[in-house]
Amino acid sequence: MKGTIALVAFFTISLIFTNGRASDMVSNPETIYGYALPGPNEVRIAFSGVDMPPGRIPLIQKDKEYCALKFIQCWTEKEGKERFATYEVYHQGDGTGDFSNKNVKITQGKASILRPHGPFFPLLWQPGNPEVRCGSLRLAWDYRGFVCFYGRHDSPGEYGIKLAPTPWTDIS
Repeated sequence: MKGTIALVAFFTISLIFTNGRASDMVSNPETIYGYALPGPNEVRIAFSGVDMPPGRIPLIQKDKEYCALKFIQCWTEKEGKERFATYEVYHQGDGTGDFSNKNVKITQGKASILRPHGPFFPLLWQPGNPEVRCGSLRLAWDYRGFVCFYGRHDSPGEYGIKLAPTPWTDIS
């Protein structure tokens, strides 16, 4: 009986905290977790990744793979509770890092963060696609142009991925 009461209390408390935190995290499209999004000429460098304004290009490198990533469009829906971005990736997999070669693969993708599904914390999951793909790399993404040094299902850590913000708006 005591175990049942403790379990019900745990789930009730989890539900209360989840409703508050989940709505706070997505309620203001101009901030992420309380941090202001970078302006058109600003970059935010965090311990977990780099936040670039739309239209600017960060370079990504791991081993012999090189990528240039450009967020084309970023928008919100459902009063800012769902966030989206379309992006374009220039992938150079031959190890040269030369984006003028004819073997550069150009792909497009769409990242999304949707309202969490599930009954309560810790049983919530993200039904969207909060990642960007570049060749074999899958990097976690957050609204507008935040790209992490690791994949969406990885714990923060060192994975040999390098991100370099640039002032570039075009790969030519």
